[in-house]
Amino acid sequence: MTPEPTTLSNQAALRAAAELHRPLARAAAVARNNALGYVAFGALTLLLSAPRLDLPGIAIGAVLTGVGVAQLRTAPRLRRADPAAPGMLARNEAVLLVAIVIYCVLQLTVLRTSSAALGDQLADAGDVGVELDALLDSVNAAVYCIFLGVALVYQGGLALYFKRRRPALERYLAETPDWARATIEALRE
Repeated sequence: MTPEPTTLSNQAALRAAAELHRPLARAAAVARNNALGYVAFGALTLLLSAPRLDLPGIAIGAVLTGVGVAQLRTAPRLRRADPAAPGMLARNEAVLLVAIVIYCVLQLTVLRTSSAALGDQLADAGDVGVELDALLDSVNAAVYCIFLGVALVYQGGLALYFKRRRPALERYLAETPDWARATIEALRE
């Protein structure tokens, strides 16, 4: 016994459902790929910070790993059109952004590394004609300011990106019949 061919209206509904689901699947893929990077870099940060008991490094590694795991758990929910998923993904990015901002501000102020130790080591090499402490402080400040700027653009942009998937999700849920949603979501798993 062969299955009945789908009617033209069912085919049109499936095409429309697939088109409405595409932005959700794309956003879920972005969340998953970022999450894998967050987990990898978070774990690496923890491994490098733990032996030295670098508490700020351990904290940022833990936050990065935690956000990555949360994103990995939430990305499939967005693919399945869970109405809470865009907000959860945006919130995770905002948590990571706040952690990075705090870390950078602390590194620029309270936890500023002393360039004196490196300056002492380089003093043995002879006089190079520049004030090494000031140069090292400037480089340190530039690195953390750039890191802060990139985080604001990247994490802030991702938070907005995920938040803006909500209208697409609502439209998908409103305009797609349950049977078509089940079919499309099963095909994209």
